[in-house]
Amino acid sequence: MVRRLFAASLLLGSSVAVADTADINVGNKVAQFKYGMPSGIAGKSSLFASFLYNNDNDALVDAGLLVLNEEGSVPGLSLGVGAKAVAASLNKVAPSRKFVSGVALGGQVRYEVPADRRFAVVGEFHYAPSIISFGDADHFSQVAVRGEFSLSPLTQVYVGFRDSKFNLDKGLPTADLENGAHIGVRLSF
Repeated sequence: MVRRLFAASLLLGSSVAVADTADINVGNKVAQFKYGMPSGIAGKSSLFASFLYNNDNDALVDAGLLVLNEEGSVPGLSLGVGAKAVAASLNKVAPSRKFVSGVALGGQVRYEVPADRRFAVVGEFHYAPSIISFGDADHFSQVAVRGEFSLSPLTQVYVGFRDSKFNLDKGLPTADLENGAHIGVRLSF
């Protein structure tokens, strides 16, 4: 009986580590929904897709891969690299709607406070240079920083700041999709 309980607890604990995630965050002028799932490609890797919408009627979709590696020499530190395809429909940068896209390379740094693993700080950066940006886009950049708190092993809440923008060619203004604070919740299942 004890062995069965132990085996069941190991199975339940391992399912949390490889769970799908749904992430919803909102700011004053933007909302984003993100879905992620483990990929099994390498280490703690995950595939993800997201949709962001702002009050200027701009929309940004992305999909990509992030590979995380825990640094053994620094408890709580994880470093990740990845890539994502981004595409946006921009409303107010030209007389007519503009469609731009790119392939952004990036990374993530995550630090969980060792004294209480429920607290974490995360920083992310993605960049698509002009050679892999398309549709009047000179380049794409996205910077994000957030502080997270785990309410339970399956639920995290966070507050953060994100700046997502396409710099455009042909004298068009920069398309700021988001530049501000947001709050969010991530659910694992």
